[in-house]
Amino acid sequence: MSPITTGLQITDPSADIRDEIAAASGVPEMPNKIWFQKTAAGVIDADRCVGCGSCIAACPSQSIGIGEDGRPTLIRMCTGCSACWDYCPMAGLRTERLALDVSQERAELAGEPNATEAGTGSLPLLGRVVDSFSAQAVDRAAGAQDGGVVTALLAELLRAGYIDGVIMNQRLDALHGRPVLATTPEEVAACAGSVYHQANLLASLNDRLPKGVERIALVGTPCQISGVSALQRFPWHYRETAAGAVVLKIALFCTRSFDPELLGPAIAAEGVELDQVSKVDVRAGEMIAQDDDGGELMRVPVREMRDAALKGCLECTDYTGLVADLSVGSVGSEPGWTTVLVRSDEGREALEKGSAALQVLPGPDMALVEKSAAADLRRAGKVLARGYDADGGLWVSYTSHLRDYADTDRSAASPPPFRSQHYEVNC
Repeated sequence: MSPITTGLQITDPSADIRDEIAAASGVPEMPNKIWFQKTAAGVIDADRCVGCGSCIAACPSQSIGIGEDGRPTLIRMCTGCSACWDYCPMAGLRTERLALDVSQERAELAGEPNATEAGTGSLPLLGRVVDSFSAQAVDRAAGAQDGGVVTALLAELLRAGYIDGVIMNQRLDALHGRPVLATTPEEVAACAGSVYHQANLLASLNDRLPKGVERIALVGTPCQISGVSALQRFPWHYRETAAGAVVLKIALFCTRSFDPELLGPAIAAEGVELDQVSKVDVRAGEMIAQDDDGGELMRVPVREMRDAALKGCLECTDYTGLVADLSVGSVGSEPGWTTVLVRSDEGREALEKGSAALQVLPGPDMALVEKSAAADLRRAGKVLARGYDADGGLWVSYTSHLRDYADTDRSAASPPPFRSQHYEVNC
């Protein structure tokens, strides 16, 4: 089917059999009624998908699953509710406005004046940070990243009964991860260490929680934290999701994630035997591959691996996880320590409950954190066609997206037949 042109003279490559039916009936659909095909055209098949899983978690009919190409696709009929578009941080959700709203509300609840003064727009570069420090696990789990803070804290919170489970990414190998619900300290420890594969983590919010699991934490990248925060902020009683059970959101500092099917060959091209690689890490602008004994197999500037990075990550304006309760990363702390940013009362309470598992030092170098956040924002500014606007509307329409991204290398693209095969069969 050929693309159609909307009333605003914007070419829409998502056109399919529904549009033919509407045209034949003389009653065209509203241009901003979103069927999954439009999300696919604007994000997934425009090669902008970051694999956060927000669209999967947002779908009230659970019609979206993982396709043969590892990206979101339909597994049953779409109802046209628009949720996949509205909750996608690469599509309808203006994440910087969400961050501004959340920061303002948290500050107002705490009685803080001038909560959103000087910064980028009216949103400070690092968002709302009420405390910051460097930390290290008292007992560091094998394979844990930096100071092992996240693993140690979550294990302690489980032992204390503060939470009943944790949704987090478990490393399967050096390049691949999978979302899991860990309900014991041992299961949390088994997830220690980073993997730069998004694995559609938020899709696990569709899984029914086991009996007795009522309060959970979620550990993810900033885009994933934005997605679950939007689901919590705008719940819908027709949507069955575990988002409401998330009482603690922990964001990992993130510059970009990678497509494992592209990263593997890129590492191999550096002369590395992939079966020898047990861990990949990104640190201080370099990508490092290590073997089982921690030996270094490769160290190259991460920019040399940019072709294996998710293209959508270049548009991300959120390095630290602005709407998280806690944000953590290596930048700003000495090697072997973790920088921790406290953003909310929930984050502060969790640290108090889990304090026995951590040793703490004051004064991480926040200038370094700000420098990394600013660099990400500058990078995004070069490719974020809709522009960065924390004071703009929370929702971005499909037609404005088409207009903004037209004639760029990120313009909407016609989805392949398997994305919507159900319509070909049923319409």
